Amino acid sequence: MGGIGAGFRYPNTVNVKNPASYSSVDTLTFIADLGFALQNGNYNENGVSVNARNAYIDHLNMQFRILPKVGMTVGFMPFSNVGYEFAKTQPVRRDEDGEITTTISNSGTGSVRQFLAGLGWRPTKWLSIGANASYLSGDITHMISNTYSSSEVQSRQKTYNTEMSALKYDFGVQGTISKGERSLVLGATFAPAQKLKSETYVTDVHSVSDTVNIADAFSMPALMSAGFTYKWEKGMIGADVSYQSWSSASFFGEKYGSDRISASVGYMHIPDEMNRNLFKRTGYQMGARFSQSYFNIDGSKGPMEFGVSAGFSMPFNTAYNSMSYLHVSGEFVRVQPMVKGMITENYIRINIGVTFMERWFMKLMVD
Repeated sequence: MGGIGAGFRYPNTVNVKNPASYSSVDTLTFIADLGFALQNGNYNENGVSVNARNAYIDHLNMQFRILPKVGMTVGFMPFSNVGYEFAKTQPVRRDEDGEITTTISNSGTGSVRQFLAGLGWRPTKWLSIGANASYLSGDITHMISNTYSSSEVQSRQKTYNTEMSALKYDFGVQGTISKGERSLVLGATFAPAQKLKSETYVTDVHSVSDTVNIADAFSMPALMSAGFTYKWEKGMIGADVSYQSWSSASFFGEKYGSDRISASVGYMHIPDEMNRNLFKRTGYQMGARFSQSYFNIDGSKGPMEFGVSAGFSMPFNTAYNSMSYLHVSGEFVRVQPMVKGMITENYIRINIGVTFMERWFMKLMVD
């Protein structure tokens, strides 16, 4: 549904984007939610195109009720992934032995993982509040090398190796107005800005090797979002808008970012939840999203990102006391540069998820 989350509140669905939604979990239900993603990326620059394929775990979440009106979620998901490699060769000079060229190579590897635990509480019939606490951990390496076609010219290599661990907090609120089969949910979230605990080692290898240690060189910007969903008997629509103050965030102690605004819309249709026909009980979703870049390039805005998605959630029974869902969706994303000469990126993603819902806390009565 385009990635909406601030106002998304649907029974027995895990929505980590707004922890206030956790209080909607059924009293008797335990939920396990697992998702995978398959991605094909196409990168185009000045008529040269290349494809890259990868697969990864999108999330693993569990949700359950711990107290009356209080739901809890614990989970794991990637927070950030880095994987790139590109190079450019250009002439430097020509002498009696021929032309000397230089090759500038850039590469990056690593990831940051997020371990999450959160609570959602519904103090009144129409109001819910919640909070997430996440532990971020990982390491990322960026490397720049400059080599020459002549062995008489010494090459140079610079490596940035960062080890990171930090606590991150998110807060959310949702208000629900219901009338019969119809309901309107208004939601908002806030994540405060904070420094990330990290150790960065910058190694510069030229004539000699020199390593500099930079402590706590990164920070996360504040994130605010607001949205709504409107639900009726056979469907739901919703929209989100978010703002993130990247201009105040630091990267290796410097500020290069640009404030980012994102927006998304989504729609879901369920023909008949109580029908015995499987396809009429299936939920069909579609969505679209847009976001500005969070970095600048020589004083100009970075690339814009556009995405559209569609998919379905099909229910199936695994036992007499359980109801589970298979989620399949496809997404097309285009990253359009605003500066001439940059790489245009196109992604096709297939997301596959399974939600297991078990009636763990049901008491059976025998007559």
